[in-house]
Amino acid sequence: MWPVWRAILGVLMLAAGGSAVYGQAITIVPYYESKEAPGYYHFNPVSGPDTERDQMLLDGSFFSGLGGPVFIESVAFRLDKNATTTSASFSDIQIRLSTATTTVSSMSTTLADNVGSDVMTVYSGPATLASPGGAGSPSAFDILIPFLTPFTYDPLAGDLLFDWEWTGNFSNNHFVLDTNYSNASAYTGVINFMEDSQPTDGLADYTYPGVSLIAQFAVTPVNPEPSAVLLAFLGLLCLPLRRRSAAV
Repeated sequence: MWPVWRAILGVLMLAAGGSAVYGQAITIVPYYESKEAPGYYHFNPVSGPDTERDQMLLDGSFFSGLGGPVFIESVAFRLDKNATTTSASFSDIQIRLSTATTTVSSMSTTLADNVGSDVMTVYSGPATLASPGGAGSPSAFDILIPFLTPFTYDPLAGDLLFDWEWTGNFSNNHFVLDTNYSNASAYTGVINFMEDSQPTDGLADYTYPGVSLIAQFAVTPVNPEPSAVLLAFLGLLCLPLRRRSAAV
């Protein structure tokens, strides 16, 4: 039995020492995963609390590489290289995900018309967004917002709507996130961004085809295929049983 269990232990050590088998980071947009994007997103300075709602509609093809539905578990942003403040506190952030009723090309300026029936609030409440690593070129994806509940998303069912609304009281506009802005033409067919600086009216003030925050979504396949390590481990577990059956 010892050789079998030694082999099993070796498989377990391999599994423990390797990278995550199922989890994966999806970068929006992939071209800027390891390089600075030519724009920034800033939270406007105001004398009192400011509220804004933005929607970002993402083509389902960004998430189709895993072969089926996925759980979206968190989002991470990064500072723009010009940021001089590494954190900002918000009295409230609401993040809702849904399978959009519209497409990137048909996105409505009436924001409610874009929201799918499977809409889920994945984050709600006060938050301090902070970058432990500070600004670089590019910065690390270390402004992490873990979702309270993972969102189940099927890329074949429609495009993904990222819908967030934030409220904060800011004294400067130096906390800025890296954003694909001035070089948006390459992404006009797969991303659409809308800004509503007066969320009470539910109408977008501005629409920006191709614009997107540079972000990473952590995703896990809903029905992952068994890994080679797992299959090897299960095979080794069956060895004693096979030998016992042969001896009978």
